[in-house]
Amino acid sequence: MDTGGRRTVPADYEDYTEDLSFLKMLEIPLLIRILKEEASEERPMSAALISERLSEITGLEHSEKTVLRKLQRLVDLQNKIDDSVLEKHLQLSLGGSMIQVSNREKGVKHIQNRYYFKPLLDRSDVDMVCGTITSNRYLSVKEKEYLIAREKTLCYGDRYIQDRNPLPEKPRAVQKQLSEQVLRIVNTLYDAIREKYQVDVIYGAYGGDPKRCRRPVLLAKNEDKPYHLNPYAMIWNDGEYYLLATHRGHTNISHFRIDRIVSVQPAVEDDAAGIKKREPLPDSLKPFVKRVHGREEFQAEQYTAVYPLMAIFGEEDLCEAVVECRANAIGVVIDYFGMDLRILPPALDHSSDDKEGNGALQSYVSIKLPKAQYENVRGFCLLQHSIVTAVSPDRLIRDVRERLTASVERLPETEG
Repeated sequence: MDTGGRRTVPADYEDYTEDLSFLKMLEIPLLIRILKEEASEERPMSAALISERLSEITGLEHSEKTVLRKLQRLVDLQNKIDDSVLEKHLQLSLGGSMIQVSNREKGVKHIQNRYYFKPLLDRSDVDMVCGTITSNRYLSVKEKEYLIAREKTLCYGDRYIQDRNPLPEKPRAVQKQLSEQVLRIVNTLYDAIREKYQVDVIYGAYGGDPKRCRRPVLLAKNEDKPYHLNPYAMIWNDGEYYLLATHRGHTNISHFRIDRIVSVQPAVEDDAAGIKKREPLPDSLKPFVKRVHGREEFQAEQYTAVYPLMAIFGEEDLCEAVVECRANAIGVVIDYFGMDLRILPPALDHSSDDKEGNGALQSYVSIKLPKAQYENVRGFCLLQHSIVTAVSPDRLIRDVRERLTASVERLPETEG
């Protein structure tokens, strides 16, 4: 059959269409699939390239003009019905949003629009769900790998994310109901973050009675006075999930381990008139929030790169601290405080007998932390006291010395 230069339909399609209308109906889901798998925010695709890929997949010719018109209609529809019920249904049907990027190419007078697809779940969301799967000790390794692959494929197609670092296995036993509870809590917090309302949280701490039970139990510690929080983001960091929130009008950010939240519910107004709206985004978090397609999105990877120690982060009780360690232990300090530090010559005297394994004299450095939260520095010096020494300020030295001395005095006496 002479097709006049047109591509012919593969034989396995002939049972489904005589006039090719069926494959034409599939243009939109197929172009979304192409964008999901082959395009990204860093590398958006032009309508010409998308139409070329459509032709390769279907065996039909797809007009660049037609593809461009359909892409533009999807983008315009999302922009015109922002925050409406229809928009939410459209996003759920597509599995995300069409994003248009305008740029002027060299030698081209007109603006060339390019497109990519943004899934409903971003990288940090996927990591959080995959982390929950990984943390479940009741699943086999093969089951975990299967579920994680499915999760990533649903969000990003066959070109799903390859983790730079494999998600670690939980080293400790976790109660079975904990994983189910975490998923419910994540869902509730996600709604609160998206709809910008406050929540009341009952937090837990591990305890146990050695006479009754040898396993640790998560116990509610503030049932009578729930934490009244403004939730801003959830992130996965170093094998744990965290909620970033402010507490009762304070502007400093607190980190709450989500697997240690006992319960969470929307906070209601005192007069029961409705749910309390969340406080505005604090200045300390603004550098980590980016507006994408009219919405605020938290840059989790950027935040954890700056604040890798997910303990206390706030504007209160900041200090300039100096610690000293072996030169080969600088990475330990970076893992806790990020790259915002200064390497200085050693401030303390060290024995000439202190040598490395190869016989060379051990080298030391001082590290200045120009803007660190005091509780973080003190906790770090106590935890890493075998390789790190506090140098300044004086109260840090006193605190660390007193706590280490008290710890030594508590050690039991031994015979011989």
